[in-house]
Amino acid sequence: MHIREIHVYTAPLGAKKTYNMSNSTVETPVSTIVAAIDAEGLVGYGEACLASPQFQPAHNGGVRASLDVLAPAILGHDPKHVTTINASMNRALTGHTEGKAALDIACWDLAGKQLGISVVDLLGGAQMNDVTTYHVVGISTPDEAAETATRLQDEGITRLQLKAGGRPIHEDIASIHAVAGVLRPGTDLAVDTNRGWSTAEAVHVSQACSNIAMSMEQPCATEAELAQVKLQVGHPIIVDESSTDVRSIARMISSGLADGFGLKLTRLGGLTPMRAVRDLCMATRTPMSADDAWGGDIIAAAGVALGATLDPQFSRGAWLAHPYHDTHYDEANGPRIVDGFATLPTGGPGLGLVLDRAQFGDPVAVYR
Repeated sequence: MHIREIHVYTAPLGAKKTYNMSNSTVETPVSTIVAAIDAEGLVGYGEACLASPQFQPAHNGGVRASLDVLAPAILGHDPKHVTTINASMNRALTGHTEGKAALDIACWDLAGKQLGISVVDLLGGAQMNDVTTYHVVGISTPDEAAETATRLQDEGITRLQLKAGGRPIHEDIASIHAVAGVLRPGTDLAVDTNRGWSTAEAVHVSQACSNIAMSMEQPCATEAELAQVKLQVGHPIIVDESSTDVRSIARMISSGLADGFGLKLTRLGGLTPMRAVRDLCMATRTPMSADDAWGGDIIAAAGVALGATLDPQFSRGAWLAHPYHDTHYDEANGPRIVDGFATLPTGGPGLGLVLDRAQFGDPVAVYR
C-alpha cells in the first residue's frame, strides 16, 4: 500500500529542568512530526528535533523547510521499500538528513503497521527487550555534579555522561574528579564536551585525569583534531558530532581513531542508514549508541527499537530526552526509563505507539 499523503506538525518540547552543554542551554526546541498516510488510512509517524543549533549544521526551521522538497519525492512509494525511498530523497535533495530521518522513520512505522509487526522485528529482531540508557550530568559545580551523579546511580543509572567544555578546563577537571569520586562499581563514565575543547585542552584534561576510568566523547571539533589527540591521550575516544555518515564512520573505524560512537538517528538520516551503521559496528566489534539530539516519544521509540537490536556487548545504550521535558505523545506506551533501562513500546505494530494526529493540532503543511 503506497503513501497517499504526508502531514507535518510541530510540537514544542520545553525543558522542565536545565540542560547545560558546552556553550549552550536547551530551552524550548520545536519538534517536527510527520505523518505518512496510506490509502487505507494507516498512519506512520516520524520525528526530528534538534536541541540546539550550535552543534550541527542544521536547525528546526530548516527541517521543516526541507520537507517541501523531500515529502513530494516519496509520495506514491511503498513504505516498505525503504532503500528506494531513501534513494529518491537523496536524488531530490543533498544533505538535510534531519528531514530525511523524519520521513524514513515514518515509513518504517507505517511498514510495520501494514505488515502487523514491530519495527524491531523489521530491523532483524531484538537482542534485548530492555535497552541500557545513560543520563547526562550537566555542566555545573563539582559538588552539584557529584550530587547529581549520586542521585542518578540511586535511580539505577549505570552509565553517566558528564558534560564539559565552554569554561576554564580546571573547572572541568574538578568536576570530573568529583564525579569519579562517587562512582560505584559497574558505573561507566563518559566526559562529553560536544566539541568544546582545543587539542591542547583535551590532552591536558586526559593527563590530569589519568587515574580515572572514563571515555572522552567528541573532545575536539573536527576529525582531524581528534586524530591529532588520539595518540596523546590515555582515554578512549568516542566520536559523536564527527560521525556523519557510513563512509566517515567506516574510515574512523579502519584508522583506529574511534573507540566507539555516539550516533544520532537524524544526523545519519533515519533508521535505514543507522541499520547499515549498526551492521558495520557490530561486525567490527565497535561500541555504538542509538540516540538523537532531542525529541519526544516518536524519535525515542525509533532509537530504542534500533538499540534493542544491538549486540549487548557493544551497545552504549539509547539516550532519551523525556526526563527533561513534560510532553509525551503516548502516555501509556512511550519509552520510559525504569531502573536504568529504556523500555520498548508495546502499543502495537510499527514503533509500538498509539497516537492521534488531532493531539498535534492543525498540520503546518500537507503534501498529496
